[in-house]
Amino acid sequence: MKLFYSSIIVVLFFLSIFDLIVGLINDAVNFLNSAIGSQVASRRTIMVFSSLGILLGAFLSSGMMEVARKGVFDPSYFYFSDIIFIFLAVMISDIILLDVFNTLGFPTSTTVSMVFCLLGAAFSIAMIKMTSPFNNEPFHHLTLYIKAEKTFTISIGIFLSILISFTSGAFIHYFIRFLFSFEYERRLKYVGVIWSAISLSSMTYFLVVRGLHSTLQGFTVEDLTGFSLFIQHFIKWIHHNFFLFLLILFSTWTVLAKIFVSLGYNILKFVVLYGTFSLAMAFAGNDLVNFIGIPIAGIQSYNIWKESGSPPAEKFNMRSLSGNVQVPSFVLIFAGIIMIFTLWFSKKTKNITSTELNLSRQNEGPEKFLSNSFSRGIVRFFLFLGNHFFRLFPKRLLVKIEKNFKQKKIQKEENVTFDLVRASANLTISSILISIATVQKLPLSTTFVTFMVSMGTSLSDRAWDRESAVYRVSGVLKVIRGWFLTGVMAFTMAGITASFLYFLKAWALSFLICLILFVFYRIYKTYYNNKVKDQKIKEKPYFGIVNLTLEDTLSKTLEILKPILEYIENIYKNSIEGITQENLKTLQESRNHFLKVKENFTNIHNSLIKVIRKTENREPIAGILYLHIYSKTKEIIESSDIITNHTLFHVINSHKPLKYQQKKNLRILEHLMIEHFNIIKKITTDKNCKKIQFPCTIQNKILKKIEEQMNQQVMGIIHNKYGTKNTFLMLDLLLQSKKITESIEEIILLYHNAFYNISSKKDASFLAF
Repeated sequence: MKLFYSSIIVVLFFLSIFDLIVGLINDAVNFLNSAIGSQVASRRTIMVFSSLGILLGAFLSSGMMEVARKGVFDPSYFYFSDIIFIFLAVMISDIILLDVFNTLGFPTSTTVSMVFCLLGAAFSIAMIKMTSPFNNEPFHHLTLYIKAEKTFTISIGIFLSILISFTSGAFIHYFIRFLFSFEYERRLKYVGVIWSAISLSSMTYFLVVRGLHSTLQGFTVEDLTGFSLFIQHFIKWIHHNFFLFLLILFSTWTVLAKIFVSLGYNILKFVVLYGTFSLAMAFAGNDLVNFIGIPIAGIQSYNIWKESGSPPAEKFNMRSLSGNVQVPSFVLIFAGIIMIFTLWFSKKTKNITSTELNLSRQNEGPEKFLSNSFSRGIVRFFLFLGNHFFRLFPKRLLVKIEKNFKQKKIQKEENVTFDLVRASANLTISSILISIATVQKLPLSTTFVTFMVSMGTSLSDRAWDRESAVYRVSGVLKVIRGWFLTGVMAFTMAGITASFLYFLKAWALSFLICLILFVFYRIYKTYYNNKVKDQKIKEKPYFGIVNLTLEDTLSKTLEILKPILEYIENIYKNSIEGITQENLKTLQESRNHFLKVKENFTNIHNSLIKVIRKTENREPIAGILYLHIYSKTKEIIESSDIITNHTLFHVINSHKPLKYQQKKNLRILEHLMIEHFNIIKKITTDKNCKKIQFPCTIQNKILKKIEEQMNQQVMGIIHNKYGTKNTFLMLDLLLQSKKITESIEEIILLYHNAFYNISSKKDASFLAF
């Protein structure tokens, strides 16, 4: 069995590397989003500051490792084999769970995942031991195995951070915005200097001084020499002269900030970069335990067992694991280096940045989440509450406050999600909250804190206005629901995995390793295949130029329309073939492909107003043309939605198949529709209508064929040849095919008239139908 447990230690080592990677991918957005959203500097500069913070934070994180070893369960009630199975189950479950969330682009909490994986695995093993014939212990003895009070405290602390972070972000940033306003550049000389000094002083105190203090707590006075001893004396002096030290710190940063501002430098840029460094340091200091705490505890357990002469693992008690153990610095630094490499080279980190930035952005853009009745109810309640609350204040005061919250007419560039004032507030508030938790050795969730602080500051900045509030609230609620789901999934997965390992041992280990490899293969294959499939249609959803002329509009709309029409043509073809052959798989694929097209068309829909605003005032015809083409394309999308949905519904519910004559008619119609699609596709490829005969004769053939088939359907109903489901399906297919034909013909007309009137027409008269 020595070889078996040695193998487990090797597996734990490699799993720790994987956990570092998937954990960093999930948590990187916590300290990158504020800097990236405000575009404070180049991405390379932001990454450099983040990397330095991670490296220093990793070195200062050893005090947190106790949570992984004895924070959730009591090791003295478990044998060595139990402990190893618990740790292995936690690592396997944690990696799979985090990678699934990363691939879906959904940020979750690594702290919640780790704590509930530990709880689930320990609970499972404890129940097995208690209910075994040899023990047969009563259920209340579970509290001896599991530290219920400690676990409850950790859980409450984690989930209370949601409320505390949101409230802190909203309340503090309200006053910050009131002092700065959205035209903050004019107030940098005074308010900017004071806020920067407060921000920098707070982050310096909590992240450097307190961080060093928590690191040195594991040492005795005899162990401290040289620089470490000096640091300890320095920290003691700070504790006895707390206010004096803060005054010195504040004065120093005030002077430096004033010098920066006098030289014409935007001091808030330095605050955001320093905050990025600080939050990255807090992340590594607080969350490193989530990634390497379990493997380190496993290695320590193995060493304890081996030094005791390798007795039977099923009978060796692990009470020795309850002692204090200092983690070697080189292990922490090695872990930090792995995280830094992941930060620089992993492309998956970009996949999960969109959720927070989308929900917190100040400018217009697409809404990622749909509204629901609960979010609408919340918004209506707070609108009602706000209307009555503000009646308590004088109108003159409200008008004065409102001036500071009035945004610029030209707010920001499209790629800037929010300004430097909010970015600095996000980082400052988050850093302080996380650092306090690190000092208290509480596994506070950095994801919860940074996300909810960002949502709170967004609320204060009125980014959640009447136009977007229901969507933003719905998005926040869905993210929070996902966090609670993480806890349930982690507990369940780890519990099942631990039980599996306990009973099957080596066979279970082999199976689980293969399972991990298979899951990773499937996840990455699906992720990158979808990425390649969507790349073509996602290529140019927006116009990336300052002004749009008629020529630009023609060119750009053709580029956007071409991939959409190619997808719709294939979807229509597969839907007709699927319903005539009753091929469920073909219809399901057709529906899935359509949903991707619809999702990407939503981007074009959400950018409509933004695009039209880019048209030059002297050439509004460009915006009118874009609006008409958008409208007709939307009609094609809506008709395709009905066709794919109703054909799939018909087959999946095992309704009666179409009659032979109906199938024959649909195949003839399909052939004519494809011919019509080819005409518009030729225009989008050649970017001219010179070789296209207009009006298209194929349109008349299609409309005539549809009319004939509808007449046949009516006669069939009269003679009781067709049932209800059959009739409604055929009517849907024929009517939607007619709408698609008419929309395609109108798009061809738009391009035909635009190309031939581009040099002579100065108004939009040729766009009228």
